[in-house]
Amino acid sequence: MNAKNQFRIALYFFAAIALLGLLLRLAPVKDLGIPYSNILHAHSHVAFLGWLHGAFVAFISFIFLKDKLHTKQFKWLYGFTIFNVAGIYIAFLLQGYKLFSILFLSLFLIATYWFLIYFFKNKQDVALYPATFRFVRAGLWLQFLSSISPWSLGIIIKKLGKQSDFYKFDIFYYLHFQYNGWFLFAMIGLTLYLLERRGITLPVSKVNWLYKLMLTAVFFGYFSNTLWAKPGWFYNVLALIGGAAEIGAFFVLLLILKRYYHYLQHTISGFTYKILILVIATFMIKAVLQFMGSFPYYADLSYSIRDFVIGYLHLIMLGMFTPFLLVLASEMDFIRLKKSYFYVFYSGFLITESIIFIRAILQWFKVLMPTATINWILFIFTLWMATGIWLIAFMKNTKNA
Repeated sequence: MNAKNQFRIALYFFAAIALLGLLLRLAPVKDLGIPYSNILHAHSHVAFLGWLHGAFVAFISFIFLKDKLHTKQFKWLYGFTIFNVAGIYIAFLLQGYKLFSILFLSLFLIATYWFLIYFFKNKQDVALYPATFRFVRAGLWLQFLSSISPWSLGIIIKKLGKQSDFYKFDIFYYLHFQYNGWFLFAMIGLTLYLLERRGITLPVSKVNWLYKLMLTAVFFGYFSNTLWAKPGWFYNVLALIGGAAEIGAFFVLLLILKRYYHYLQHTISGFTYKILILVIATFMIKAVLQFMGSFPYYADLSYSIRDFVIGYLHLIMLGMFTPFLLVLASEMDFIRLKKSYFYVFYSGFLITESIIFIRAILQWFKVLMPTATINWILFIFTLWMATGIWLIAFMKNTKNA
């Protein structure tokens, strides 16, 4: 098993969840005969575990495991992981959050522990990419930390029920330490890898500041997910510290990249450079929204209007992580990404994201909306976005001009 094939399989899972996303957009206007919650659970779990987790692991394996990817143990580990992701996809669609979906999720968590042990036992070239490794290592441990949530969820449901605040705290805990922890740290590490792989020694003091600010952001930032329960002003202060730390981390990362941007401009393709600028700009928007969410008014607003949450999550998953992974895969010759296919996907994302936020703002100001019309428009442009994803995943792309 090589890293390119790992990424390709993750891309197939991305194509599979695009289909589910399309069904979720169709469900409000047409009865599909499948419970909405089943599709939603399958979509969200495989988006995290099949696409984002799979893609980040492919890059990390490529950099730090190299020849250790062909061992019998790794092949069994990878096969076991993929089997469980496929099981999660099917089980959630067929039965929702019940026996088999819980079983496959539990086995997937065991697979991540297995990978963690294998990675730290067999890691290579750490000295060549110290900054990259530092963030990747933290990301993997934050992933481990997030895994506390699924194990505790059953106990919480049994003792307190799904309507309890602790059930929601647990769900938000998992999401937070996945996308603000594991995925975000991995993305920053791989961004620094673009420089370190070219023999650049990054400024130690700035990397240290970036690392400390990101750790502060992820641990204190969790409390922004609890403010809807009105736990008290102290939690707002903790969330505010987390939000401020993430904005600080963004500017430190910007200083590091600014120092070498002329070099990057001339050593990566123009297309990759433009998309990286978009990704960095999206990171800035994310950091600002995270900071705003630490204030009571905006915390209540985001919790009461579902579209704000959906829009925020899609901004991060589809507007930041996904473009980054696709152009990195192109830059490292994992895939040959055709620009037109990417633009079909990304334009569909921008339009659907705009509609979701506009609908949320209209709801905020209590403006009446033509609900059926908006749902159909969302479906059409989600189909457009999904078409871009399917073209990227299944068509033989030509090399960027």
